[in-house]
Amino acid sequence: MEIVFAGFGGQGVLTAGLIVSEMALEEGKNVTWMPAYGPTMRGGKAYSVVKYSDDEIGCPDMEDIDILVAMNEPSLEYTSFLKDGGTVIVNTDNIPEDVEIDSKYHVVKLPCLEMALNVNNNKGTTIVAIGAMIHKCELFSCDLSKKVLYEIFASKGKEKYAAGNEAALMAGWNAV
Repeated sequence: MEIVFAGFGGQGVLTAGLIVSEMALEEGKNVTWMPAYGPTMRGGKAYSVVKYSDDEIGCPDMEDIDILVAMNEPSLEYTSFLKDGGTVIVNTDNIPEDVEIDSKYHVVKLPCLEMALNVNNNKGTTIVAIGAMIHKCELFSCDLSKKVLYEIFASKGKEKYAAGNEAALMAGWNAV
């Protein structure tokens, strides 16, 4: 499985990759997580690549994407790496609803920021996208997803965000 989270620096695409990497590790998979960002971390181009498999993983960079989570319009350029039949999660808060995406891909369009704000989590935009992606693509169980999400933030001393993060995850999960 190869997943790319892409957007502007500060949108949480690096953290999103880390969260999904931890979920795959929890299932005993071999995992790589490669963050990449330009010289301006906030507002510049950023992405993270997550690969997981039962087998060894040769290269950590994007090669043959199964899922693209596009948090902004420039991120759609990575569809050039997307497999036929791959899935694109589109954040319509930063990408026009009527954007043209090749019909050979499965497309899920969600207003991720609006959904995060609806559950009172103004920093939960990418967590909404994660929930939608996991459920749509049947990657992990809901229980494992919630458990790992909690553990990652708790390990950083941010337990106070647990309820909001779970609400954002479930908003995305329930939207697809």
